[in-house]
Amino acid sequence: MTQISRISWLRLGIVIIVAIIGVRLFWIQVIQHDEYVAAAKAEHTRKFELVAERGQIYMLDRDRAVPAVMNEMVWTVFIDPSYVGNKEHVEEVLDDLLGDKMLVEWSEVWSDMTRQYIEVAKNLTFDEIEAVDEANLKGVGKKSTTRRRYPYGELASQVLGFVNAENVGYGVEGALNDELAGTNGLLKTVADVNDIPLTIGDDNVEIPAVDGKNIVLSLDENVQRATEKALTSVIDGKRITYASAVVMDPNSGRIWAMANLPGYNPEEYWKVEDASIYRNLALEDPYESASVCKTFTYAAAIEDGVIRPSDTYINTGSTKVDDRTINNARYSTNFGEITFQTALNASLNTGSVEVLRRMGGGNITREAREALYNAFYNWFGLGQRTGIELYEAAGTVISPAEVEGNAVRYANMTFGQGMNVTMMQVAAAFSSVINGGKYYTPSIVAGELNDSGEIKWNEATEPVRQTVSEETSATMRDMLVKVRQAGAAEKDLAGYRIGVKSGTAETYDENGNYTSDATIASFIGFGGADDGSLPAYVVMVRIGGDALLWGSTDAEPAFTAISNFMLEYLKIAPSK
Repeated sequence: MTQISRISWLRLGIVIIVAIIGVRLFWIQVIQHDEYVAAAKAEHTRKFELVAERGQIYMLDRDRAVPAVMNEMVWTVFIDPSYVGNKEHVEEVLDDLLGDKMLVEWSEVWSDMTRQYIEVAKNLTFDEIEAVDEANLKGVGKKSTTRRRYPYGELASQVLGFVNAENVGYGVEGALNDELAGTNGLLKTVADVNDIPLTIGDDNVEIPAVDGKNIVLSLDENVQRATEKALTSVIDGKRITYASAVVMDPNSGRIWAMANLPGYNPEEYWKVEDASIYRNLALEDPYESASVCKTFTYAAAIEDGVIRPSDTYINTGSTKVDDRTINNARYSTNFGEITFQTALNASLNTGSVEVLRRMGGGNITREAREALYNAFYNWFGLGQRTGIELYEAAGTVISPAEVEGNAVRYANMTFGQGMNVTMMQVAAAFSSVINGGKYYTPSIVAGELNDSGEIKWNEATEPVRQTVSEETSATMRDMLVKVRQAGAAEKDLAGYRIGVKSGTAETYDENGNYTSDATIASFIGFGGADDGSLPAYVVMVRIGGDALLWGSTDAEPAFTAISNFMLEYLKIAPSK
């Protein structure tokens, strides 16, 4: 009886244990089925970022898009130390195939044999990665990526820019990074022991990457080359060490060329020793542009009806403003009673100061200063960003409401000193003066290149404001043409209408005082048919160095070379 009881209890115990196991299995396999399946998947599932392809950048060859910044497929080689068979063989083969492209020392590669991924070489070409593949090395893998290529080398380098290792962009690459970069996607999939995605099965969840836009710039490759060639011809490395130029359509704001020399190779940006070379001087370096701004002083006074080109004043070679004496920049024989046209032809500072006096009824009053400020700042947009798509500085134009906005400063401002402006501001304002008074926001983006290789052009821009009347604009065109005729008109191609203005800006010495030992020379002008039509282009040149440079002699040759090129390139018919 006792034996039977023990067997019964044993059977009962076994039944209970089996029941417990059964219940537990039911709980795991049925009740907690989804939870355990999810945990098992999580053990082998990885999330991989799908990198969007960066958009390419194009220039124009007339109306055809040509690549200026391209994507080149390259490869990265990595090693799984835990999977490598013969370390010595791997070292020998990769050293022979990759040489100086190896990124790490072998001691670092083998320092942690449990590690499954370490990159050992980047930016390999197709031929290089093919040689690695043929070596069939156990534990050595590859992945593809892209790098930026700049097929034109230094051409338009400050405009195109680059993106550095810290993902900081310069030029178009930086300013339009959001459009170029696109949006990365996400791949969720089962991976092998080396974290290589296995893109099979029904459980993959993919968010597609959205590639960046292919941006078409308004820069014309041919105009850009001609512009840089013209600047190269004036740089001697001694007196003139840098030069910059802008070529634009005054009737739309389109930028045909924007050049800065010396340039650099964006593919090797890290080799540049002086980071200031990265700057686009036309946009990012405000300066005192000097007498080119007399264009705006005269335009403001003519628009207000206080002077005409034929009106006269007495030129003694200097003029007194409060406790300061302002002299003409160059010796002139135009003493005595002369017209304002003559003063502009000879770029006399006394003439522009007298214009300001006329705006105040004979004195440089607060009213006169406010009128000039209104014209410079509100009409012409000097001292504020133009709105172009790239990085740009604002500059400074002091208001007469400030203590520093006194009569002396405003007298200097009439000939472009005592304020800081960018070349782009001057070129855009000058365009409005000679195009009928319409101010267009400068633009360097022409459109996008779609997947079919066709350009989707941006809509034509409309002027944002009227600066001066058509009558004032016509008067200013005539005045600027006469400035050219009084200077170097014989250098222009025959049968065209060319108008210009030069400027020579003093710089500051170590004590903060003006000095003529080193000046910045500027030259701006327009050109087009001599048939009464509006000018077809505007060109502005700026040069500098450690010397006394004159806009009318040192910057003028580059302007003339670019201007003559544009007349032929645009196929403008000369008058007979």
